[in-house]
Amino acid sequence: MEVMAETTIFVTTIGDQANFRDCIEHLKAQTVERPVEVIDRVAPLSAAFQQMHERCRTPFYVQVDEDMILFPQAIEKLEHLLQEAQHRVAMVCAPLWDCDTQQAIYGVKIYRHAIMKQFPYENTLSCEVRQIEQMKAAGYFIQALPLGGDRSNCLGDHGKHYTPVSIFKRWQRIFQKREVLGNNMWIEPWARRLLERYTASGEALHLYALLGGIAGIVGAPPPDQEADFRDPNEALERILRYFPTE
Repeated sequence: MEVMAETTIFVTTIGDQANFRDCIEHLKAQTVERPVEVIDRVAPLSAAFQQMHERCRTPFYVQVDEDMILFPQAIEKLEHLLQEAQHRVAMVCAPLWDCDTQQAIYGVKIYRHAIMKQFPYENTLSCEVRQIEQMKAAGYFIQALPLGGDRSNCLGDHGKHYTPVSIFKRWQRIFQKREVLGNNMWIEPWARRLLERYTASGEALHLYALLGGIAGIVGAPPPDQEADFRDPNEALERILRYFPTE
């Protein structure tokens, strides 16, 4: 008798082939075989995430960005954690090792579909923040594994294949959200760290991380909506005129 899979793995991609190939290869190497569905170039981000609610046919689902490289036991461990959690736990979040900042961050998530589908993703500056607030208000819980100080608690790597353009957008968005939402306190020291890192290395990748951070800090506040990779980035276009990536 065939046993139905507990979990669907959803991979969101905006067409970054280096990240996507690595991500899929590591999903193929998981210790449990689970269906993988690709959400290909759907924007904004909230619309991509909403497809998980609409397409999921299993009790659980895992959301994987294409820049997440999961270790072989990651899906099996996430599935076990949610199976063992009490029934009002809507989501378990585990840390990943961020290759850019060399620290553990949150992270890869597994969701209980029956709960999550009650809370659609909304097109706000941070759709997951709004969604979590709504879930907690309804009496559901989020279980987050401890970050720890090294890679030992991490279920994979994050951000192994940045380019100058993608790392600029990363740090620009991080600081834009910090300036508007006031959360993610770990970001605060990174304005100076990005400067010190670039002056020490002189690497183009570190330069673009710094420039992205500055753009996010001093630029106009972003609209209250999720990122859309199709939108032009005026700050990046101006920077490229003065600091070509080649």
